[in-house]
Amino acid sequence: MLADAATTVPHQGEPPPNTGFNTKNTSVFTNYDSFKENGQAFLLNQGRFTYETPRKNVTYNVVHWLSAATFSAAPLPPAVNARIVRAFLGSTLQDLLDAGARTSSTSIRTELYSSSYSAQVNAMESVITPTDDDWTTRFWDDGLPVNSDLVWEGDDAGDQSDNAATSAVVGFGTLTWISVDEAAVLLNASVTELTPAKFNDDYAKVWELNNPPAPATSPTPPPKSGTGRMTFSVMAAFVAVMVTMMVTMMTSS
Repeated sequence: MLADAATTVPHQGEPPPNTGFNTKNTSVFTNYDSFKENGQAFLLNQGRFTYETPRKNVTYNVVHWLSAATFSAAPLPPAVNARIVRAFLGSTLQDLLDAGARTSSTSIRTELYSSSYSAQVNAMESVITPTDDDWTTRFWDDGLPVNSDLVWEGDDAGDQSDNAATSAVVGFGTLTWISVDEAAVLLNASVTELTPAKFNDDYAKVWELNNPPAPATSPTPPPKSGTGRMTFSVMAAFVAVMVTMMVTMMTSS
């Protein structure tokens, strides 16, 4: 019966692998352990988005640079939190904007990553979320070089951005664990620029670029002359009198 199915997958009909191992009989913690040993990891994210806007479908290519990680310790299951610097490749950013995405025009952004081992699914359940948007990428890291992912973002009635009314999206794709050398080629960067020691500064620069501080507001200076200055002086005198009266009342009581 399985052989006649219209849709098939590798290892179809075979028993599930033993706990801690994948369908290739290698450890489900291969990528996790490599990340822990190297202090960083790189993911090439490729897939397809379908936006709510009619006839707007996008093929996307993104590199995620993961570092600044915090790993769990026994007796907790294997788990990790990390920060990400994400870079759009090729025309991906413009294609997303044209489709109605709620994103800024900067090609490098910051994200957060969390992953934890689930014995029920025998994989590291993982999520990626941006620091300036509300979509989510979910995937299951089984230790193999390529993992499948799902992406979604619903409508946000309180969103005031320009593309808020057109930014609902769903997507599917793959996340491929690549080496620093492969990432350097895709990012047109030197391997020496992609190190854990340099990550924190790079993350901070990108985060501050996309989250500029609010302009400082200076106190309103007193008017220089005329009716405005007279009103200001009267108000200042009134406040001084009120403060004096309050202090007197508190002292006498």
